[in-house]
Amino acid sequence: MKKSCLVLIAHGSKNPKWTAPFEKLVNDLSREVGEGKVFLSFMELAAPSLQDVTQKIVASGVTHFRLLPLFLANGNHLDHDLPAQVEAVKRHFSGLEVEMLPPIGQHPMFASLMRQLARECLT
Repeated sequence: MKKSCLVLIAHGSKNPKWTAPFEKLVNDLSREVGEGKVFLSFMELAAPSLQDVTQKIVASGVTHFRLLPLFLANGNHLDHDLPAQVEAVKRHFSGLEVEMLPPIGQHPMFASLMRQLARECLT
């Protein structure tokens, strides 16, 4: 039986306060869907890396994960850097399935939320 999870990936920052909203998101989601189903990683400048998270989840028996970039749009990180990291993970953990999802900014719900927030700022 295939064991799956969701890995969120954000950019990262040298400022340790920057990771707090993402950690809260993962903690809140974990309370909702159960421990061991949602994980957080960072592209750079913060830990854990995608490689570190993958090592942890593979050790727990995960054979498939969906990777959700917490980015507004595609840029160099999503077009080049993240696919390279995903390929490195797949090479290192043979048999692991990684499904890279579009960034959250491309989701219609997120675009709608941004419009709604912008409209509220006009009033």
